[in-house]
Amino acid sequence: TMLDLEGTGDYKILSAKVISQGSSQSFSQSLTIDAGSNSGIRRNMTVICDAGLVGVVKEVYPNSALILLASDPSFRIGVRIAGTQQIGILSGQGSRKAVLQLIDNQTTLAAGDVLLARGSQLNRPFVPGVPVGTVTAVDNSAGAVAQSASVKFYTNFSALGVVAVVVGAPKTDPRDALVPAKPRPTPIPTITILVTPSP
Repeated sequence: TMLDLEGTGDYKILSAKVISQGSSQSFSQSLTIDAGSNSGIRRNMTVICDAGLVGVVKEVYPNSALILLASDPSFRIGVRIAGTQQIGILSGQGSRKAVLQLIDNQTTLAAGDVLLARGSQLNRPFVPGVPVGTVTAVDNSAGAVAQSASVKFYTNFSALGVVAVVVGAPKTDPRDALVPAKPRPTPIPTITILVTPSP
C-alpha cells in the first residue's frame, strides 16, 4: 500500500523500521527510525506510512532519525479539503484526533470531508497531496471568527512498524489523486432454506 501511495503521488521514498517510540526530552510524541544522514535523510522531510501522514523529521543522526508525530500537541500542518481550494491549519491533540481551523469562514465543512497536506514552500517540511485524515464533526458556533472541526488521522500512531521518508518531492502536485477510496459496505448474507414436506 505504501508503494502504491509512492507511485500515485510520484514521491521518492526511503523505507525505514521504527526502532523505538515514545516521549523524548525534546518532543512529547515521537519515534526513532533506523535510517539517518548516511541514507540521505535530512531534517524537515515528510514521513508517511501506508495510511498517510506520520509526521516530520526533526533530528538526524548518521544511522537514525527522530520523527515528530503529527499527533504531537505542538504539530501544525497546512491542509486542503479534497475537491476544493479551501485551506486550514491542522493541530495535533496528543492522540489520533486533531483540530482543524479553517482560514476561510465562508467554507461549508461536513463530516466525512477528506484532508490532504497542502504542501510547503520548496516541499519542506511537507510535500503536497499526502492524505491526513477525515472530518468527524464540525463546530458551527455563532459568532466564531473561523470554522473549526474535529478530525481523525488516517494513521494509527501506536501501531507503526515501518514508515517511509519522502526524500524526493513530486514534480507536480498530485492534487486529489491520493484520496483514499471509501470503504465498501459489507453485504448482509441471505440464507435460503429449502424444506421438503413429508407425505
